[in-house]
Amino acid sequence: MHIREIYVYATPLGAKTTYNMSNSTVETPVSTIVAVVDSDGLVGFGEACLASPQFQPAHNSGVRASLEILAPAILGHDPKHVTTINAAMNRALTGHTEGKAALDIACWDLAGKQLGVSVVDLLGGAQMDDVVTYHVVGISSADDAAATARRLQDEGVTRLQLKAGGRPIHEDIASIHAVADVLLPGTDLAVDTNRGWSTTEAVQVSQACSSITMSLEQSCATEAELAHVKSQIQHPIIVDENATDLGSVARMISSGLANGFGLKLTRLGGLTAMRAVRDLCMATRTPMSSDDAWGGDIVAAAGVSLGATLDPQFSRGAWLAHPYHDTHYDETNGPRIIDGFATLPAGGPGLGLVLETAQFGDPVAVYR
Repeated sequence: MHIREIYVYATPLGAKTTYNMSNSTVETPVSTIVAVVDSDGLVGFGEACLASPQFQPAHNSGVRASLEILAPAILGHDPKHVTTINAAMNRALTGHTEGKAALDIACWDLAGKQLGVSVVDLLGGAQMDDVVTYHVVGISSADDAAATARRLQDEGVTRLQLKAGGRPIHEDIASIHAVADVLLPGTDLAVDTNRGWSTTEAVQVSQACSSITMSLEQSCATEAELAHVKSQIQHPIIVDENATDLGSVARMISSGLANGFGLKLTRLGGLTAMRAVRDLCMATRTPMSSDDAWGGDIVAAAGVSLGATLDPQFSRGAWLAHPYHDTHYDETNGPRIIDGFATLPAGGPGLGLVLETAQFGDPVAVYR
């Protein structure tokens, strides 16, 4: 069974609550959804959606533009041959991992449907039934951040990511201390600036919060800057935006720079690339998460599927954007957060979602 045609859709995913990050507020990103159809008419779905163009060299319109080259490159291929498909995409276009990820995820979904098994099983099998997740505390006043942290813990969340950066660091320091003051035993705190601090600011904040058990996620813009502050800060470094491929992850593990990773499916290029990084992180006992920058039920299902295959001891969880937007592609089976855990979809083989192409409106492009 080969890939016969590919449909591309553009679906707005507006935030129902304000989502503030360093130097950016998420408004209404337009998600790219692909439907990959095989010669028997089976359909696999993939998705890529960037919350904001400030944090990576990509944007949502660019994802759809990249598919003009990538989609024709995989027509006629067997969707189960994900290594061959990724090689074909890499020959056709350098970079543009988000577009590649959408197609790659769709091929995993389609392969699972062809074989009658879940993507979780294709990835090696689940090591946990439900995947621990973390919830973001957006940039706000110290009092508001503490109130949000209290509420989330009351709802069962045990992993908090406090956004920081893009404002005077004394405000960040105040919010960190306020949230730390309300943390319950067993709650993990990461402070994420999305590359928002200078090296000087990162050192100052870490020193001002030296009594607090927490990690600093992507506190500076570049790998070189993170290496510069490594010996001067008091907290573990979690790398997010600078973890772009297997090579960068391997380098930062080998150098001792990274104490863990916040990994994004579409930044790496999809489930095939993420599987390789997972194997490296698990072999080196390096904590990682299985996330994406934004997106609906499709990319969430892919992230949770990969997340379920992690060794629980080294899992930083899986983040879902669904609490922040109103649109759900599969109201029944889509992954949801319950008591601090993300559920695996149970709608059948592949990603476990039940979807119809008609729900996404008219395609913006068709390749056959």
